Amino acid sequence: MQSRRPTTASNKRRRGFTLIELLVVISIIATLMSLILPAIQNAREAGRRTQCLNNLRNVTVAMHNFASSNKSRLPASATFLPGGSGDDHVEGYSWAVELLPFLDQQGTYDRWNKGIAWNAGSNASAALASGLYVPAFACPNDESAFQTPGGLTYVVNSGFGDTDPGTDTVSNSAATAPVATTHTNRHSYVVEPFDWNGDGNVGVIDGSDQAVTQATGVMWPSFANENNQSSTLGKIYDGTSNTLLLGENIKSGDPSTTNWADPRTRACSFMYPLTAGSITATTLSNPLPAIALDSSGNRLPAYPNESKNAAQGSTAFLASSHPGIVVVSFVDGSASTISEGIDKTVYTSLITPAGTRLRNGLTVEKPVSADSF
Repeated sequence: MQSRRPTTASNKRRRGFTLIELLVVISIIATLMSLILPAIQNAREAGRRTQCLNNLRNVTVAMHNFASSNKSRLPASATFLPGGSGDDHVEGYSWAVELLPFLDQQGTYDRWNKGIAWNAGSNASAALASGLYVPAFACPNDESAFQTPGGLTYVVNSGFGDTDPGTDTVSNSAATAPVATTHTNRHSYVVEPFDWNGDGNVGVIDGSDQAVTQATGVMWPSFANENNQSSTLGKIYDGTSNTLLLGENIKSGDPSTTNWADPRTRACSFMYPLTAGSITATTLSNPLPAIALDSSGNRLPAYPNESKNAAQGSTAFLASSHPGIVVVSFVDGSASTISEGIDKTVYTSLITPAGTRLRNGLTVEKPVSADSF
């Protein structure tokens, strides 16, 4: 006869966990999460950075295709239309409009009215730009532009300018410089108040100063249907692989009032701001600190990523949401990144397409190589 084993407290099956065991399990899970989550975030950021590089590379290829169709000349950074009288100009459209046929947007380009301001109420183009999202124009890290109709992250290299990126230039009176009145309050090498050769004449009064200022940027605006003054691909004296073409500015334009067609400097270009009165013949070889001022006279940080926390649409400088870097492209067609801690002399050299060209009376930049940045 089989006997029944007595049931005691020692051989009862234990159910559940003790408090100490639960705390150990929770601590192990927390440790694993602390190790895994940063890796997931890094993987996501790497994906966004790769997409940003691809988008910028596509825009750069479109730039090259435009140049191939226009005798090797890059598009104007912006086009301003004739105004009513004097120095009055109408904001036409940005470089982005010219690239539409090369970004699979021929239909939009054919409908664009180039004779009317981009934001004119009666212009159907205003609705086209505000309602059209072009994926190649936006970085996935740019909350103001990504998947937003009219969004634009990438801006073009417009060289050196004066300290106010809002009005962009000082105006010259018609009595002393008639041509300058057609460029008032626009960022143009023709009227930037830089006296490179120290003869006391600036802007349109001195063609030598104009030439040096033009050599500090790759793309420039066109006024009143004048000839496009942007560089050609074959005349980048400093080397196409050492000259910036486009870069990120997550603060370009104000989403409530602007889109990728806005021709204003702070919406479609980036620049290196200088105090005009401090310019000397040695500035190119020993660049002055980048100083920009807002309408109230407050200093605006102007080196890469220094302005990424500024108000939307307030700055015309490189700024990115990628940690520690800015995605850029070069005139040779390559896309890469530069560190936000890049040497400031090297940064200015990357902006200028002909800063190393020898000129009488000027001390010019030293050439840079790929291992300098």
